[in-house]
Amino acid sequence: MIKTALYHLFVPMGRTGRRTFWVTLVAFAALVSVFKWGLFQHDAGGAVYFWGFLIWLTLLFCGLFAIYGKRLKDFGRSVLPIVTLLTAIVVVLIVIMLAYGGAEYFEAYSQYERKATIDPEIRRAINARYEARMAGAAPLITTSISALLIAFTLWVGLTPGDQDENRYGPPPG
Repeated sequence: MIKTALYHLFVPMGRTGRRTFWVTLVAFAALVSVFKWGLFQHDAGGAVYFWGFLIWLTLLFCGLFAIYGKRLKDFGRSVLPIVTLLTAIVVVLIVIMLAYGGAEYFEAYSQYERKATIDPEIRRAINARYEARMAGAAPLITTSISALLIAFTLWVGLTPGDQDENRYGPPPG
């Protein structure tokens, strides 16, 4: 059972049917959430947070490529749609952050030399000036990324798989 769970969660080879995809996705979401919750429950210090965050991020990316990748392969697609989704998320983040004061924020700092020491009062003033404006982007970012993820997940999870063998192997058993 553990071997099967690990296969579905972290091995990107093979194909996965719709039902297995949904069950695995729910289990994976619970696993990632518990790991993240456990990481931030303890005041363990910067190094633990840093390495824990890197492990969490690696777990997240490996799991998503395995779970979504196998499902995409079931209906004859490669993992390119996952890469496209991640690229779209990054582009949406950049565009929204620049539109909500990010460009002005960078411009305010660009008047200083790269290695210049900026007076702490000036730094606080610059940060305060744009903090509220950038915080206003949070709902738009959350909504946009959630919409992309939900649409992608529904497409991957509801598309029927190939009934016969395709270039990624035989249908899931």
